[in-house]
Amino acid sequence: MPMFVVSTNVAKSEVPAALLSEATEELAKALGKPAEKFAVHVNADQMMMFGGKGDPCAICSLTSIGKIGSDYNKQYSKLLCGLLNKHLGISPERIYINFVDVDATNVGKNYTTIG
Repeated sequence: MPMFVVSTNVAKSEVPAALLSEATEELAKALGKPAEKFAVHVNADQMMMFGGKGDPCAICSLTSIGKIGSDYNKQYSKLLCGLLNKHLGISPERIYINFVDVDATNVGKNYTTIG
């Protein structure tokens, strides 16, 4: 159920499909979870400013059942900032990422919850 959601002011036409597939593959490795369970969502063309400037920026969240915390988050931050810089040209200094650890009973799927 891991989810990576990106909101960015980068134009949709500038978002390559490779970002979504690479994020899925790399996050699956980093979290040790199957790629088939991952969801990646990019909200492009958002009206956003970061530090009072309209340069490319992103606000993100990485949500997972477990594998979130001080032992992991710096690694994820490095990975995700690198991907957003590589594919969207966003400076890592203009990216915020929230890491969210959820209980399996708080995630719904297929008419029920995961836990």
